[in-house]
Amino acid sequence: MPSSNSVPIKKGRYTSLLICLLVTMVGLPLLEHLAIGRILLSIWFLLTSVVFIAALTGSGRQHRMLLVASGIFCALLLGNLVVELAGWDSFGFQVVALPYGLIFLSWLTGLILSSIYKADKVTPDLISGAVIAYLLLGICWGGIYSLIELIQPGSFSFNHGGRDVSSLFYYSFVTLTTLGYGDILPLTKIARTTAYLEAVTGVMFTAILVAGLVGSIRMDRMPADD
Repeated sequence: MPSSNSVPIKKGRYTSLLICLLVTMVGLPLLEHLAIGRILLSIWFLLTSVVFIAALTGSGRQHRMLLVASGIFCALLLGNLVVELAGWDSFGFQVVALPYGLIFLSWLTGLILSSIYKADKVTPDLISGAVIAYLLLGICWGGIYSLIELIQPGSFSFNHGGRDVSSLFYYSFVTLTTLGYGDILPLTKIARTTAYLEAVTGVMFTAILVAGLVGSIRMDRMPADD
């Protein structure tokens, strides 16, 4: 049984969270070039974050800390929406918001993985949770690349000419899955180091998670086989 300080995900919520993430991933490259599109994306990010937070349950110190951290995260998303609406320069805001967002999303990913491994049985909704954790990994690494490019412009070579946010998230998932198309290349040492660390993380994550899920399924079926 989870301890009083654990923060599990409410049953049946993984599927709705997965849909929110997929809509985000599809909408980002389509809308980020438009002023109204960036505003709509900011609103959607805020709503998606609320859905994530509402899916978490529990009590104790960790749960209270998560609520405070979630409130700060939502405040930053709301601040980003204000910046977009006002048309202000967002460099200083992003330098502060990006690192916090990365830490917060990494924490959420850990909570989701913990909830998966503590589950009594493997269900379709739980598999959706595993997919969410994998997608959040790619999003977090994409955020790291965005921060690197923001602080040190020219850290990546974009052969197609675009230097938008979605390009770095595309590069993140290409690296996470070890496809390596070569249309975006890391040029600086920190960018290259981050890239190979993500590739290693992607391979290890898939192997460990799949092994854990398969092991759980086999354990579930053992009484029936007897």
